[in-house]
Amino acid sequence: MTSPAEHPPTHTLPRVRPQFAIGPTLRSTRLPRDTWYLRAAGLVVAALIPLAILAAIGRVDLGSYTMAGSMTALYTHGLPYRRRARTMAGFVAMLWAGCALALCTAAATDETLVRIAVAVVLAAVIKVAHEASAVGPPPAVIPIFLVTALAFTDQEWPDVPLHAGLVAAAGVVAWLVVMSPSLVRRHGPERRAVATAVLATIPWGTDPTDLAARDGLATAIAAAWRTMSFAGTRSAEHTALEGHIVAAERVLADPALSSPERARAAAREIERSRTALPVPPLTEDEVAQIRGVELSWRAPRSFAERHPVMAAFRPGSPSMPFFWRVVAGCLAAALLSYALGVGRPFWAITSAAVIVQPNLLLTWRKAPPRALGAVLGVGLFALLAPVAHVDPLVGVAMILVMNVLAEFFVPRNYLIGQAFVTPMALLMSQFGAILPTGELVVDRLIDTVLGVATGLAASFLIRNGHLRRHAKEATERLERATSAALALDDGAREAERTRVRRELIARLAAVSAAVRSSDDEWWTHRVDEARVVAAQKGAHNALAKLSG
Repeated sequence: MTSPAEHPPTHTLPRVRPQFAIGPTLRSTRLPRDTWYLRAAGLVVAALIPLAILAAIGRVDLGSYTMAGSMTALYTHGLPYRRRARTMAGFVAMLWAGCALALCTAAATDETLVRIAVAVVLAAVIKVAHEASAVGPPPAVIPIFLVTALAFTDQEWPDVPLHAGLVAAAGVVAWLVVMSPSLVRRHGPERRAVATAVLATIPWGTDPTDLAARDGLATAIAAAWRTMSFAGTRSAEHTALEGHIVAAERVLADPALSSPERARAAAREIERSRTALPVPPLTEDEVAQIRGVELSWRAPRSFAERHPVMAAFRPGSPSMPFFWRVVAGCLAAALLSYALGVGRPFWAITSAAVIVQPNLLLTWRKAPPRALGAVLGVGLFALLAPVAHVDPLVGVAMILVMNVLAEFFVPRNYLIGQAFVTPMALLMSQFGAILPTGELVVDRLIDTVLGVATGLAASFLIRNGHLRRHAKEATERLERATSAALALDDGAREAERTRVRRELIARLAAVSAAVRSSDDEWWTHRVDEARVVAAQKGAHNALAKLSG
């Protein structure tokens, strides 16, 4: 057998060149697998229930408020149900709070500049909180659009409680819909996460010199353990799933143990079987490792691990320059839109917020498909608007169809996905009253151009030096984890060996992500690549020792 140590990297960390990405975009790592169909189905069901009630009483014009709450059904599909219940409840509460604040602002003042200021702050907070949270894809564009749009609606104080109540009620329905699959498949999210880790062994075992495959496997294993830790309870099924993660760890330490056929068959059984899963063949040490997993989860966690959203807003956080980029880009876009006389600055705010990403490379890559997709989207809206105006329920059906198509295409091709997101948003803006199609098309195009331009400008002007520091700290933590692993003697308790092994894999995944983010931030010093490669090589040597 061979180990990763016998396949040293033949080059330093790859330097990614700035380029436009019109085709498929990078998928989010928040969900173990692409569960677009679950998100789309959840939204359709969650939206139809309140809309059917509104239609029965002849108040479909209030559908924009229920749709705001229903949109929460798109999120948290990668979390085990016990953790999902809490996270989804918090997400619904936070969205409702943002919508309520926006409604109060709209009722309190007609001053556009005040509304812009509130909407910009809300957009920046939502963007950073969404990136730091575990709610998963789709991106933060949906809650940002919903909240900022409400700040520019015509509101009267007597109507605010009703409108806010509709958002909350629809959010409760969405919570019930998102939790309902637990009645049929209690451990679906855990199974998908573990299946992802098992499938990730194939490229690493096929080509042990592929550093991206190695990092992808480490990330998938860390994500699988993280998902299992969210489950909260232990069962025979969880034990079997943990056994498959341990088998994937074997391949991470020794790629020669990979078997593509066996991995595909195991992943298929894990994800699709409704019966008890067999535990893969494990050694006595590996069985003891699984027994030690629960003990290792009881170890104290850092503040950032316990409260990632709050930690994102602490001074010195790598997210704070990102926050100020969003504020600057959204504020500049909205003020320019207002100065040009465009009637709906929230579209400029949303466009800028969507463009700004945690690092410059991702921001640069997202700008062209966002702009071109919006152009295609407004063209599609111009074709659909006459049909949608025939009856409000026809417009509702179109919105739901656009959402299904957007959920399918966004992870695969952002440009095409954006072409469906744009008409969906424009159709939602017409629940209360039918607006001139030509005016909407022109305003949307102007705001898109302004948002893309100012978002890019803010990202270039506000430097995020914290990313390099974060990468350095991640490398230091990996070195410490490696030293702790090498210091273990053969008589160490299995619970301690398990803790060290899991920490080592998690640190490997964290270093890869941190270095990639830092390298993608163009206006910052590059990390010490030689040190990073040496740290990764040492970690794999230590991992091979622990697995030996």
